[in-house]
Amino acid sequence: MGDTLNEVQCRVDVPVVSPKRDIALFEGDKDIEPHNGIEFESHEAAYSFYQEYAKSMGFTTSIKNSRRSKKTKEFIDAKFACSRYGVTPESDSGSSRRPSVKKTDCKACMHVKRRPDGKWIIHEFIKEHNHELLPALAYHFRIHRNVKLAEKNNVDILHAVSERTRKMYVEMSRQSGGCQNIGSVLGDINYQFDRGQYLALDEGDAQVMLEYFKHVQKESPNFFYSIDLNEEQRLRNLFWIDAKSIDDYLSFSDVVSFDTTYIKSNDKLPFAPFVGVNHHSQPILLGCALISDETKPTFVWLMKTWLRAMGGQAPKVIITDQDKALKSAIEEVFPNVRHCFSLWHILERIPENLSFVIKQYKNFLPKFNKCIFKSWTDEQFDMRWWKMVTTFELHDDIWFQSLYEDRKKWVPTYMEDTFLAGMSTPQRSESMNYFFDKYIHKKITLKEFVKQYGIILQTRYDEEAIADFDTLHKQPALKSPSPWEKQMSTVYTHAIFKKFQVEVLGVAGCQSRIEAGDGTIKFIVQDYEKDEEFLVTWNELNSEVSCFCRLFEYKGFLCRHALSVLQRCGCSSVPSRYILKRWTKDAKIKESMADRTRRVQTRVQRYNDLCKRAIDLSEEGSLSEENYNVVFRALVDALKNCVLVNNSNNNGAETSNNAYSLREAQENQGTLALKPSKKRISRKRKVQLEQDVMLVDAQDSLQQMQVQLNLMEPPHDGYYVNQQSMQGLVINLQI
Repeated sequence: MGDTLNEVQCRVDVPVVSPKRDIALFEGDKDIEPHNGIEFESHEAAYSFYQEYAKSMGFTTSIKNSRRSKKTKEFIDAKFACSRYGVTPESDSGSSRRPSVKKTDCKACMHVKRRPDGKWIIHEFIKEHNHELLPALAYHFRIHRNVKLAEKNNVDILHAVSERTRKMYVEMSRQSGGCQNIGSVLGDINYQFDRGQYLALDEGDAQVMLEYFKHVQKESPNFFYSIDLNEEQRLRNLFWIDAKSIDDYLSFSDVVSFDTTYIKSNDKLPFAPFVGVNHHSQPILLGCALISDETKPTFVWLMKTWLRAMGGQAPKVIITDQDKALKSAIEEVFPNVRHCFSLWHILERIPENLSFVIKQYKNFLPKFNKCIFKSWTDEQFDMRWWKMVTTFELHDDIWFQSLYEDRKKWVPTYMEDTFLAGMSTPQRSESMNYFFDKYIHKKITLKEFVKQYGIILQTRYDEEAIADFDTLHKQPALKSPSPWEKQMSTVYTHAIFKKFQVEVLGVAGCQSRIEAGDGTIKFIVQDYEKDEEFLVTWNELNSEVSCFCRLFEYKGFLCRHALSVLQRCGCSSVPSRYILKRWTKDAKIKESMADRTRRVQTRVQRYNDLCKRAIDLSEEGSLSEENYNVVFRALVDALKNCVLVNNSNNNGAETSNNAYSLREAQENQGTLALKPSKKRISRKRKVQLEQDVMLVDAQDSLQQMQVQLNLMEPPHDGYYVNQQSMQGLVINLQI
């Protein structure tokens, strides 16, 4: 594997220059940088060379000027520059059509001239830029977006941050003879579903699956998986999550959706994903499961496993379908988490569960919609609900009764303090379904699914990387003179800004009037576009605005009705409390060392965290012999220091225990008047036990440590145990 990756690295680092002379000149160089005197066969070759250099460094280029000979009309001089060269003209500052790339007066450029013999040489090269360079996103520049998929994967495998899983699929593709054979390592798996008992696999499939996860974890130590066996040691449930998803959860743990749609609609593949949404309003995978049934014990196991994978950090809100077993499991595992039902899923079930009412009463749906979406207070909702029950004779309908009992989990009126990141709306549900429907169908097998899972991850990473690049390097066009639009164009990501921009433009179609004053002022806002009225409250003292359309609660940015009131009250900027960081360009700023240290609490978390850092260190250390020696010496020293610290702690604990034993003997003999605190004794024993567990059985060298690591294999939960124990587990996996 290492040799293959090094081979890829060589291919990525060596730019291809078209002239044969230059290929011969630069072949084998890993860090080609322009310098005065380099020759090229043509003007085009020189520019191609600068483009390749720009791609490796992480910036785009443009031809600033070219000069032709007055006699021959041929090019004799040219300047190629960073696309941020120069400044934006003052005349364009107020234009709605802004340049796609922001000018920063960057001076980086390469000036070439033609010699009398027809060769082109670099006359001047300015390397320094005055802005951030992004080599990890190089292939997302517009000029590079026609790169072939295979070439793009080779770039991603080296440069994209936290995309360890992608490495695995690129490497598997290479070893298997192409992308079409990805997933062939699983063999011919025939997947069947025996509901409520176990996941029925063909002979050897459980072993193959385990090997598959071990292979992924070898590539990405922070990859997590867990298997659940029944009393007969048969595979019952399975959960896994890739390293990038775990990282994404740190930034977007506020709202998580657990989707059981595919369990109900696909008997062959009981697939249940955990889904979040990133700062570009794109769905992100936060874990996947295959489960044998929809009972409370299964959901409890799954939720606890997922929580453990996330380092014990529970979400603020979890959204699910309306299900009694799932509701009970979440109450048990997440007692302090706000559990909501997907509004869209409930509305989707109305025609199915209340078809007899809809057929009999044509006005039922309008009344139902008014009750759900137009009730501004709890009392108003209750009044309209019970009027529906009476009018449409729904007293005995069990499902309709359950909707009322669970009203605080799905009715917008009760979501005043609950942010849902747009994940409970019809648009979001359609987006998430589309996310999987492209790859998962009713007849899909486990083998096909694993292959498609890699494609899903790759597609998602590509989409997110492109959105990241566009947000960082392009400016959205303003469509009005609104100060809110100008303010948020520099704060929100492009996707969120465009949604907010629609609301800003919609203010022109709203008219507000004061309904009541004194402290918190109530406004009635007439929305002429929607032909509806909305209640908006405004508290100037606290800069609090609230609209009963609940757009901010559902999607996380202010609606046109609230903005209309802000405009009337003379507020020219969006109050900071209504700018959610999770929608901003800085949503994914890395954790500080202090934050990460506080998060890494348990031994497993510490182990996973160190593994991830070790991979980053290994990648840097492998770039050169000098780097390798630096890293090697540092690891040797660090290992020795850890052994010394652990031995010191262990000896100190033994001394403490011996002193305690002597003191206890003296007390028994009546020679001491004071007894030690039981809490203190317990704490000492606990420290001793923890130190015994954490003691590393390594002595003098990294070679010995490597031998020990080679004897370790990942078991049920993706943690490490002795290989002999692991073999015993695999043998007992009955099919």
